Amino acid sequence: MSDTLTRFVLEHAAVRGAHVSLPATARAVLACHPYPPALAHVLGELLAASALLTSTVKFTGSLIVQLSGDGPVRLLVVECTDALGMRAMAQWDPERTNALGPDATLAALAGGPKHGRLVLTLDPKGAGTMYQGIVALESGSVAGLIEHYLATSEQLASRLVLAAGTDGAAGLLVQRLPGATEEDDATWGRVGRAIDALDPAALLGQPEPTQIIASAFAEEDVRVFKAKPVTFACSCSRERVENALRIAGAGEVESILAERGNVEVTCEFCNRRYTFAPDEARAVFAPLDTTRH
Repeated sequence: MSDTLTRFVLEHAAVRGAHVSLPATARAVLACHPYPPALAHVLGELLAASALLTSTVKFTGSLIVQLSGDGPVRLLVVECTDALGMRAMAQWDPERTNALGPDATLAALAGGPKHGRLVLTLDPKGAGTMYQGIVALESGSVAGLIEHYLATSEQLASRLVLAAGTDGAAGLLVQRLPGATEEDDATWGRVGRAIDALDPAALLGQPEPTQIIASAFAEEDVRVFKAKPVTFACSCSRERVENALRIAGAGEVESILAERGNVEVTCEFCNRRYTFAPDEARAVFAPLDTTRH
């Protein structure tokens, strides 16, 4: 498994963590569109962060990180399912985004805190109540934004390291759990120093997560769980596109047919194109045959 999520705990301490490596998934996501360097970097980091956050909750559905606003990047969505299928997309103004340079932060791409809104959603897909949290959009790194969100909204002291580049994306998350005692203070202090000493770039291109975790926390007694595979997986399908055409209505579809000769719908996530000839487009609105034989 080249792309994996690996959870771990520190024995005898209320500390848990996870490592994620996304060489293939991040490259597959970023290959779908010609993202500018700064946006590609932020998307890579958010892919790693989303997978790590998914590892901290038990649910069936999707974790979605969404940025919206009127900045150079109008919309950004990263989705990770409970089965660790991942996809992402963004809408941006090329001129304004490129003007920021390759090192622009997420806040800068959004146009600043007053121009963008970053929301984290747990969507149980009909199996429970949807949860949404607002991530304060300030200047600084993606890791810093999420650390602050976890500390203030979830009351979990957390440290996060994220990396993204041509080798894909990767990340490492550690959290101090509720119920930690004063005896855990020394352990958490060592964990913090280990995170501070870790070079994010060292997370990239490393095929063995157990070695990375053991190396990062060499002073600790670490128990590592079995790695789980992570994949690039888009949930688009022809059936879903047909449902979208029904929602748009026969009149709108006929207007498109008159103008273009057929109907083409492109998935914004994976860039897959769905083409409907006139008879196929009109068949979407045909009544279902409920006759029993």
